[in-house]
Amino acid sequence: AAGLRNVRLLTAFAAIQFVLFPIPIITLFWKDQIGLSLTDIMLLQAIFGLAVVLFEFPSGYLADRVGYRRSLLVGTTLLMAGWLVYTRGESFWAIAAAETILGAASAFMSGADRALLWVSLDSAGRAGHYTRWDGRIRAVSQSAEAMSAAAGGWLYAAGPRWPFWLQVPSAALALLTAAMLREAPRARTTGGRSHTQRAIHVIGFTLWHHRRLRAAMALSVALGLSTFVVIWLIQPYMQARGIPTAWFGLLWACAHVWLAGVSLASARVAGALGVPGSLLVCCLLVPLGYAGLSASHTAWGIAFYLCFMTIRGLQGPILATVIQQDAPPEDRASVLSIATLLFRLSFVIAGPPIGALVDRAGMETALGVLAVLLGTVGLWAFRAFSRAHTF
Repeated sequence: AAGLRNVRLLTAFAAIQFVLFPIPIITLFWKDQIGLSLTDIMLLQAIFGLAVVLFEFPSGYLADRVGYRRSLLVGTTLLMAGWLVYTRGESFWAIAAAETILGAASAFMSGADRALLWVSLDSAGRAGHYTRWDGRIRAVSQSAEAMSAAAGGWLYAAGPRWPFWLQVPSAALALLTAAMLREAPRARTTGGRSHTQRAIHVIGFTLWHHRRLRAAMALSVALGLSTFVVIWLIQPYMQARGIPTAWFGLLWACAHVWLAGVSLASARVAGALGVPGSLLVCCLLVPLGYAGLSASHTAWGIAFYLCFMTIRGLQGPILATVIQQDAPPEDRASVLSIATLLFRLSFVIAGPPIGALVDRAGMETALGVLAVLLGTVGLWAFRAFSRAHTF
């Protein structure tokens, strides 16, 4: 009973966590209110990613040792603090401080929430339903983001800081929901090693000794980076295509409704096409999406953004299941944190050069280059994944 109660609370937690009023206008806020260039914006996201990188594995390891619920409580407390800093930020470095706090918050919550979902389902005898529940939770979170995004553009028009002020009570509600969770039974051991030795062992086991985990994480990073980069380009892309700012929230909401639907269908798609077939479709959508955006010179080009929403909705639940199946039970959050750390580190490395490419070569040229580069990386990672796994 406690396991299923946790599953329901984690679903609510995901919805609250993804109430993000600033998301559809955040790039415009940085450009028009703070005065940042696209290079600055990518640097800002690299700072956020670096904060996640620094905190991600330590927070995941700590969650495995002291409890997933406690990790979520720390994360939601930091979440509230980060949004409070955002409400007052007036400069690049003030916003960077807020992003650093939010990055630490993300690190403490990521991994711990999915690990708690797995062990909660396992304690209820329903571990085999993980892909379905992961898809449902992602669908609920994207629906919440869609609804809040629909209001975000209107709030920004009413006052540029309003979307950020409303994030504070939302974070407080997330903290309350995390407090209502119960710690599920889980393995507790360091295998006779010190914590430092255990942490080094987990990293080595995941990235060097376990071929399937390594390949799954490589594909997760490749697809995650492909879909994350375009998030920061799509708002200036829409602006350049003459789409009114007032429409940004509604279009963002529609995209995330699509993403929610794909997430809900992910288990059925994987059942119909198989895991390799579903992931190959995701890899092929990367060059299609970027090339379509690059070649379109009207507002209708925004339709190609749905390629990336489809990738996110499919690959997330499928690869999370693959990784959870191979993760050692006593190090589940640590392994999930390594996957997130690698993704964030990839953006720390790639984000600023991509921003500079857009500023210097123009949006269309940059999108064309990304179609080739990220498409190639995705197919290479899929090749390694398909060789490591048998389904």
